Amino acid sequence: MRINIKKSYFMMKRLLLLSLIFVSMPLFSQIIFTESIANTIDSTRTVQGTIAPELNFQTEKENVFNFKNNANINFLLNKKKYITIINQMEFSTYGKKLNVSSGHIHTEYRYLVRPAIELYPFAEAVWAPSRGLKIRTAGGLQSRYRIFRTSKVTLSTGIGLFYEYEKWNYKGVPNPDPQDIDKTEQQRSIKGQVFASFKFNFGEKWNIITSGYTHFRPDSNIKNLRIAYSIDVKHSVTKHFGIWLSYQNTILTKPIVPIRKHYTVLTGGVFISF
Repeated sequence: MRINIKKSYFMMKRLLLLSLIFVSMPLFSQIIFTESIANTIDSTRTVQGTIAPELNFQTEKENVFNFKNNANINFLLNKKKYITIINQMEFSTYGKKLNVSSGHIHTEYRYLVRPAIELYPFAEAVWAPSRGLKIRTAGGLQSRYRIFRTSKVTLSTGIGLFYEYEKWNYKGVPNPDPQDIDKTEQQRSIKGQVFASFKFNFGEKWNIITSGYTHFRPDSNIKNLRIAYSIDVKHSVTKHFGIWLSYQNTILTKPIVPIRKHYTVLTGGVFISF
C-alpha cells in the first residue's frame, strides 16, 4: 500500500512539473479556441469559471517580473442568459519599464433559445507582437447548437458572421525585405465562421475536447480560408484543481503579410476551478 502511494506521489510530481514547463510557452493565434475553453453552463451557480495564473521573478541587470493569467468566467444573469469572459494576459516588467506581451480577450452574451441552442453576440481582441500581429479585433453574432449529448459525449456545432479588423507589421516575417521593416498592413472585412467540437468525458477525472474552426470571407474565393483545430486533455486532480495539455494548429491560406502559413502550439499547465 505504501509503495503504491509513493508511486502515485512521484507520478503526480512529474505531471505537475511537465505542466509547469509547458505553461511557460507562448500561446497566441488569430483564432481563439473558445470551444476548448468555454465551460458548460451550470444554471444553479451565479458565477463559475477557471483561472490559471503564473508568476516569475528573475534577478538580471534589472529585476524582471513576468505575470501570465488564463481565465474563463461565466456570470449567470437568469436561467437563459449568461456572460462569458475568456482572456489571456501576459505582462512583464524590466526595472521600471512595463511591457504587455501576447494575449487575447473574448466576451460572449449567451442566450439559450432552447436547451440545445444558443445565440450570442461576441467581441474579441488578439495581439501577438512576436508574430507581427499588432492587433486584431472582431465582433458579431454567432450560434451554437448541441447536436448530441450524453453523460460521456457531447457533439456541438455553430455558425456566425462577424466584422474583423487586423493590423500587422513585418516583425514575424522570415527574412523580411529591409524596406518593409517599418511597414504596417491593415485589413477590414466581413467574415463568416463555422465550427464544431467533440467532448469526451472519461469518468469524473478525465476530459478530452477536439474542435475545429473555419473563417471565410463570403465575398471572396473559398481558397482564402483561415483554418484551425485543437486537441485538449484535462485531468481533475481534485474538485477545484487540475492539469491540462493542449495541441493547437492554425493555417492561414492567404496571410496579410508573408509569415509562415502554419502555426502550431503545444502548451498546458495547471488550473483552478470555482
